[in-house]
Amino acid sequence: MNIKVSLIIFTFLLGIGSTVTADDHKEHNKKMMDKKIDHSKEISKYNLGYWDANACKRTSDGAGALMATTGYLLDQSNKLREAGNESEANDMFAAAERTSAIAANVASAFSAFCKP
Repeated sequence: MNIKVSLIIFTFLLGIGSTVTADDHKEHNKKMMDKKIDHSKEISKYNLGYWDANACKRTSDGAGALMATTGYLLDQSNKLREAGNESEANDMFAAAERTSAIAANVASAFSAFCKP
């Protein structure tokens, strides 16, 4: 019984001692407030994962070019289908579908990394 009571008292005193000696950081916070530094300017778009304007422009242009290519491939697919060449029309349509998926992925990258 004495060992249990001693262990409980020791644990209690250790907990209180740790709490009393904890640093509340008031002095550190006061120093930081006295510096009057605008820390928001330290974070750039590069640190946040944003791309620069040139990369965003190239990405936007690339997505547009891929969508234009998709439109061209669909037009060619329709012309081939009207000419009665179903096999090549289906191949052209599949190519348009894949190109459209790539364009969508590029557009997603643009919206993720090129926010204003």
